[in-house]
Amino acid sequence: MQALPPALPAHPQLWLLPRLALLLFVAAVLGLLSYLRVSEREEARLVLISDVLWIEQNLRFQFDQTEERLTSLLVSAREGKLDEASFRLRARLIGEGNPALSGVRLQLGKQVFLYGEQASDAGLADARKLAQARSKAAYTDLLNRDGQVAVVLRDSEHEVSAVLTLPRLLSQQVPWWFANKYRLALLDAQGQEVASKSRVAADDDALSYQLSFDPPGHGMVLKVVAYRAPTGIVQKGLVAGVIVLALIVLYTWWRLHRQVQGRLSAELALREEHAFRTAMESSLSVGMRARDLDGRMIYVNPAFCRMTGYSATELIGSTPPYPYWTEDVASHQALNEAVLAGRAPHDGYELTMRHRDGHLVHTRVYTTPLIDATGKQRGWMSSVVDITAQKAAEAREHEQEEKLRQTGRLIAMGEMASTLAHELNQPLMAMSTYASAARQFASQGEANMLDSTLSKIAEQAQRAAGVVRRIREFVRKHAPHSEPCDLNAIALDTLELIEPDARARLVRLRYELVAGMPIIQADRVLLGQVMVNLLRNAVDACVDQPTERREVMLQTRFDAHSVQLSVRDRGHGISPEAAERLFEAFYTTKSLGMGIGLNICRSIIEQHHGQLGFSNLPEGGTHFYLSLPR
Repeated sequence: MQALPPALPAHPQLWLLPRLALLLFVAAVLGLLSYLRVSEREEARLVLISDVLWIEQNLRFQFDQTEERLTSLLVSAREGKLDEASFRLRARLIGEGNPALSGVRLQLGKQVFLYGEQASDAGLADARKLAQARSKAAYTDLLNRDGQVAVVLRDSEHEVSAVLTLPRLLSQQVPWWFANKYRLALLDAQGQEVASKSRVAADDDALSYQLSFDPPGHGMVLKVVAYRAPTGIVQKGLVAGVIVLALIVLYTWWRLHRQVQGRLSAELALREEHAFRTAMESSLSVGMRARDLDGRMIYVNPAFCRMTGYSATELIGSTPPYPYWTEDVASHQALNEAVLAGRAPHDGYELTMRHRDGHLVHTRVYTTPLIDATGKQRGWMSSVVDITAQKAAEAREHEQEEKLRQTGRLIAMGEMASTLAHELNQPLMAMSTYASAARQFASQGEANMLDSTLSKIAEQAQRAAGVVRRIREFVRKHAPHSEPCDLNAIALDTLELIEPDARARLVRLRYELVAGMPIIQADRVLLGQVMVNLLRNAVDACVDQPTERREVMLQTRFDAHSVQLSVRDRGHGISPEAAERLFEAFYTTKSLGMGIGLNICRSIIEQHHGQLGFSNLPEGGTHFYLSLPR
C-alpha cells in the first residue's frame, strides 16, 4: 500500500487576492453600469431642458405675434382706417396666423365690432384695468374649463380683446417629434391640468421639467414629462453581455471554489481514512499479506512481520520461495501454486512457517481475490491467524481427555457398582421377606401360600436381573428399552413394593390415579425404579414427623402432550442450600445415603425425553413431579 504524498500547507490568505479581485471586478461592473445610467439620465435631462425651452419660446413667440397683430389692429382703429368689413378681414387673418384664436372684439368708443367667440365683461374687467394701467397687453385668468383665456389691449377710447383656446394652441404649435418624446401640459395655480398635448400618462419616476408660463401668467406652469425611451438594441446587448460575463465569472469562481474545497475535503478525508486504516492494520493481531498474480509480495502488515520475524522492507517484493518457508519447500511450493491458481480452500488451510529466530509458527490462512477499484483482480489477499497457542492447547487438551477417559472408565465402574447396590437393594429385601414368609408357610403346611410366595421370590429375582441389565445399558449410555407402558400400572406395582416398608414406619400411602391413562413407549423397569426411588425418599422424609403428618400422596394425570406423575410428602422439605445440589451425583442429605438416586432418576427421565423437578409445599413437605411425552 503506497503512502499518500505530504499534505500542502493551508494558506487561507491565498484566496484573499482572487476574492478581492472578484469583488473589485463586480464593483467596477456595477459602477460602470451605474455611471452609464446616471450619465444617460443627465444627458436626457439636458436634452429635455433644451427642448422645453425651445417649445416655451415657440409658444411665447406665438403669443407675441398675436399681441403685435392685435396692437396693429388697435392702431388702425385709432387712426380711423377700419370699418366692420376690414375688421373682420383682419381678424380672420389674425386667426389664421394663430389657430388658438377663438374670437376678437374691437371697441371704438361706443361702436363694437365682433368676430368669433367672446368673453364676458366680468371676465375682462381685471385685465382691462391692468392693460390701461400698463399700456400693454394683459391676460385674464382662465375663463372656463375649456382652457380659454383672453388678451386685452386698451387706451383711453379704444379696446381690442381676443379669446385664445390653450388646448388648441398646444395641439397646433407642439410638433409631432416633441409629442413622441414628451408629455406637455399646462397647469394652473392650483396644479390642475388645463391643457396637454398627449393624454398618455408618463411614468412617475420619468424625467420632468417645468417653468412658469408667462404669458398668459397668473401662476400658470408649463410642465414637460419625458417618456421612457426604449433602450437601443446595442446598448441592451452590451449591458446584457456585461451582466452575463459578470455572472459567468461569479459562477466560475464559485464552482472553482467548491471544487477546490471539495478536493481539499476529499484529501483530508482520504488522509484520515488512510491514517485510520493504517492504525487499524497496525493494531490487528491477524497477519495481512497481499501478493500479485505472479506471487510477488506487495503488502504486509506489522502482525505478519511479527509472525515471521522479517521486516516489511525484506518481505515486500520477494517471490517464492519466501524466507519464512520451512525445509519442506516442495510442499510449500505445491500449496502456493494451488492458491495462486484460485484453488485455495474457502475454510482456510494450515501453514507452518519458520520464524527468523528458528522456532515454528503454526498458522491458518484464508485467501480471497484482491480486487481493485475498476473491478479487476490484481492478486490475492490472505489473512494469517497464528494458531500456535491453539495447537499447543489442543495437544494439552487431547492429553487431558485421554487421562479423563481413563478416569471416567474407573468412575463408571464405581457408579455402576454403587447403582447396582442401590437398585438391587429393593428386590433383595423383598426376596428376603418372601423367603421368611415361605419358611413359615412350609412349616405350617400351606402349600398354596408357599407356591405363591415362591413365585413372588422368582419374580423379584427376575426383577433384580432386569435391574442389572438396565443399569448396564444405562451406564453405557445406550438408548432405554422401549415398550408399551401404562403409568398407572407401574405406579400400582411400585406402591405394592413400597407398602410393607411404609406400613412398618407408620407412613400412610395414598394415591389418585386418573382414569383413561394413555399408553406410552418407555422402559418399564427404569420407570419403576424412578418411582421406587421417589416414594422411598418421600417415606424417609416423613419418618421423623408426627404420626398425623406421616403421609405420602401419589397422583397421575395427563394432557394432550404428556403424562405426569407427582409424589407429595409432608416431611421437613428441602433447604435452599440442598436444592441447588439435589441432583448432583454423590450428594445426599441422608446419613447412610449414597447420593446417586435422584441423579440416576433424572438421567432416566431425560433419556425418555421427559422432565423431573421438585418444589417445596407451602404447608411443609416436598412435591416431586415428572412428565413424559405421549
